[in-house]
Amino acid sequence: MAYLEIKNLTFQYAGSDRPVLKEVSLSIEKGEFVLISGATGSGKSTLLKLLKPQLTPAGKQTGSIYLNNEEITALPEHFSASKIGYVMQNPENQIVTDGVWPELAFGLENIGIPTAEIKSRIAEMANFLGIQELLEFKTSELSGGQKQLLNLASVLVMKPDILILDEPTTQLDPIASQNFVDILVRLNREMGVTILLVEHSVESVFALVDKLIILDHGQLIFEDAPRAISTEIKKNRSDLGRFIVSLPSAVQIFLGSGLKDECPVTVIEGKRFLARHFSADMVLQEQQTSPIKKKTTISIQLKNCWFRYEKNSRDILAGVDFEVYEGEIFSLVGGNGTGKTTLLKTIAGIYDCYRGKISILNQSIKKNKETIGYLPQEPQMLFIKDSVLEDYKHYLESKKMNETKQMERIKSVVTLLDLNEVMQQHPLDLSGGECQRAALGKLLLTDFNILLLDEPTKGVDNYGKKQLIKIVKELSKQGKTILVVTHDLDFAAELSDRCGLFFQNKVLTTAKPKIFFSHHTFYTTAASRISRDNFHALVTTEQVIEACQAVKGVV
Repeated sequence: MAYLEIKNLTFQYAGSDRPVLKEVSLSIEKGEFVLISGATGSGKSTLLKLLKPQLTPAGKQTGSIYLNNEEITALPEHFSASKIGYVMQNPENQIVTDGVWPELAFGLENIGIPTAEIKSRIAEMANFLGIQELLEFKTSELSGGQKQLLNLASVLVMKPDILILDEPTTQLDPIASQNFVDILVRLNREMGVTILLVEHSVESVFALVDKLIILDHGQLIFEDAPRAISTEIKKNRSDLGRFIVSLPSAVQIFLGSGLKDECPVTVIEGKRFLARHFSADMVLQEQQTSPIKKKTTISIQLKNCWFRYEKNSRDILAGVDFEVYEGEIFSLVGGNGTGKTTLLKTIAGIYDCYRGKISILNQSIKKNKETIGYLPQEPQMLFIKDSVLEDYKHYLESKKMNETKQMERIKSVVTLLDLNEVMQQHPLDLSGGECQRAALGKLLLTDFNILLLDEPTKGVDNYGKKQLIKIVKELSKQGKTILVVTHDLDFAAELSDRCGLFFQNKVLTTAKPKIFFSHHTFYTTAASRISRDNFHALVTTEQVIEACQAVKGVV
């Protein structure tokens, strides 16, 4: 029997009329690094929770889970608490104390580890992860990336045999995300920790794992080495079509090009693939389209805006000058803790700048507050009722809308965002991606002129992102102004009219996506890294595929 053995596992949440997992069987050897992928709501997070007895949700379960030849539900409490490490998607949900040192000591104290050993373990882990300077910090003072590192450290000091991570990089900027993945690789390669990682964004980890598992509607549809996926897709393209857009850019470009070669899976392999088939520095003629009317009406304007949380604390915004035009989609990227979310909250009127001016359509925020819709990083905050449908109805009732118009409006949003399956569910029972879509739906119930979206792709699979891009672009065509804060550079490159980098408390380097991403080294897309030696200023996977198809056979 394998180290982790799952046999015919089926699970149905209490109150639900459909199983979220169906007859799942898989084997994982000790020391394997396993990536679990699949569409939003496919059962990935539920599967992980069933592997940690303390997190098992209420519902009906059949089938068996064995860890090291023992049924997981029969393991002693202290063993499963310490030896099965679990890092959640949202770092805020896992932190239980107000200080970094107490947080690291909390689990060890609960299982009775002596004080001297606690100090030794914390010191060793702080050095390994490079967080020595954070030990005296309050947890409230940490950035999102630092909080996620703290969560990982608080799990690792327990010396787990198996480490389970549910989208741990979803709130991290691209550089912090890569650093986090590098740590996981070291844990696996140098310490032999068995790792199960759920991720939608697989670019940085795909080539590093031993096994790829794909779930679809609660069923296991792929279990093999990552490189085998391209062969499987060619054989069963109709079954795996939805997952092609979730694969690394190098794999997508290879599949889309139609060229015969060995499938690349990393950026460097993708660069070599293009070099073998295409000349260097090719400039493609832009396809002629009808001229786009230049946007000139300023929708959002910030002039010399300054903000700090407390009188004697540091400035989060420092002299921000920034404009977004009516009907424009503007994406703001940058590091964790730089102030991007704070910027959105000042525009939404949640915070007030102590200096400077924010104008909405050349008027004050107070006069236009009802025209602004804000989607927070934690979309659960938008819900107050026991089901999505109840919440939507309650919200529209507060807007003095009669029942007939309520249902018409709800029906249009449900159809637009494909929310049929979640309307009767409790918002807290939804997957991360489902909750994001439901929260966006709540915003769209009201005809806001300005939408502020904070990490709208968090927990959303790549197929869902494509659908979201279509929806947001349609809203832009209707004249709505959309300002997006995101760590998802591929999403920003495909979605935006303009992008900007937030650095040192202000917005820098604003440009159209092709210019913005082709001129950056780290804040850029994998497609740009792969193609920039062969094709000029291509920044999305689709653009590179189209270029390959257009000039196929040049070399």
